Amino acid sequence: MMQFLLESFVLTLLAVVLAVVLTELFLPAFNDLLNTKLQMDYTLPLNWLGVIVLILFTGLAAGSYPAFFLSGFNPVQVLKKAGLFKNSFGLNLRQALVITQFSFAIVLIVSTLILYQQLQHLKDRPLGYQTEALVQIPHEGNLYPKFDLFKARILNSGAVTALTQSSGSIAFQNSNVNGLEWKGMAEEDKKVSFDYIQTTHDFLKTNNIRLLAGRDFSAQHASDSSAVLLNETAVKLMGLKNPLTEQIVLNGQKRPVVGIMADVLWDEPTRAQHPMVVAFNAGNSDYITMRLNTKRGIQENLTQIRKITKEINPDFPVEITFVDSLVAEKVEHEQMLSILSNLFAGLCIFVSCLGLFGLSAFSAEQRTKEIGIRKVLGASLTRIMSLLSFSFIKTVAIAMVLAMPVGYLIMDHWLMQFDYRIVIGPYVFIITGVATMAIALITVSWQAYRAAKANPVDALKYE
Repeated sequence: MMQFLLESFVLTLLAVVLAVVLTELFLPAFNDLLNTKLQMDYTLPLNWLGVIVLILFTGLAAGSYPAFFLSGFNPVQVLKKAGLFKNSFGLNLRQALVITQFSFAIVLIVSTLILYQQLQHLKDRPLGYQTEALVQIPHEGNLYPKFDLFKARILNSGAVTALTQSSGSIAFQNSNVNGLEWKGMAEEDKKVSFDYIQTTHDFLKTNNIRLLAGRDFSAQHASDSSAVLLNETAVKLMGLKNPLTEQIVLNGQKRPVVGIMADVLWDEPTRAQHPMVVAFNAGNSDYITMRLNTKRGIQENLTQIRKITKEINPDFPVEITFVDSLVAEKVEHEQMLSILSNLFAGLCIFVSCLGLFGLSAFSAEQRTKEIGIRKVLGASLTRIMSLLSFSFIKTVAIAMVLAMPVGYLIMDHWLMQFDYRIVIGPYVFIITGVATMAIALITVSWQAYRAAKANPVDALKYE
């Protein structure tokens, strides 16, 4: 027992040393991939305590079975090679471990596929505006009193085709309002929260938001200073049949509706579409949004914007941000989760294949004489390979039956946090099953082929 346990602890210690080396090698790439700053602190006593506990636990867990089971054999039976492996408990335990390993791998494969589908679903969700060639800068300093001059110079430079100011970025939801009033509303409608952004002329043109009815705010209409735009969801919520002839009460002031625009995804892409009201207000602006001239080079446009901005607002740095990069940040968490899932799924599959490879090698070794006799009696190479592979395919099939419902329940619960989510279809499990079976077959086929191709004389000449 002491010999088996000591061997297990030595192997575990060597594995930990190798793991630390591999961690140091891969940690920089891992940090770059996930944009993190993880590092190993060798001066922290708690870390060393954790490593020692890990070695003791793993060594004991891995060595206890051979220590207590193999040391209990009757020496007479062992020397006669009789009854050593007649006890089915040993083989069943190995199968159970392989089933457990593959169950984890299958759960991770299912999770990875569903994560990928959900991430693509979020990325493909229509934004309602065009992010290409759309940039923004903070509205600050001299850009407040000299906004009209800035706008005129930027447009005349040819660097941009449209420009607007607004109280918030088009990429992020940062304001809402409730208590709106409209004709035919119910009392509980006063509690409805609307996305709320304040802007000026050319809001729809700059962001390339589709106009469904009416018009954008225009300098040709002085009355637009008190007007609003509504999105499609807001019109449906209010039940307005002719919204362009209606007025709504916003912050205690009656405002005419001059335009109906398509829905804009202002909140997180995981959330349901909100009703939105866009109010004209030149006095409340935090961002200036510009659409670059695509007929010119991007760097040429940015250089021109920086030059003009610095001339008008010399006391502040020019911070130009592309809106598409801001939109990408909305799914950054899901993107990182997908990357981690891919990494750990691959690692789990690799470890599972090691276990299956070891079990197939063990089985082939135990059945060497049986295979030799079958070959002497005329069994074909294909028949022997099928014989050796069947039990392992059955093991993997059991893991699939156990793991797939678990994977479905876990991911279905995970998807419940999203208002905008996919429906888990059968293709996920079909792909997982085919991939898992293919991996298992590739893993055991080499050992099966070696055993089937062996010369039966080598196995039977001592009998």
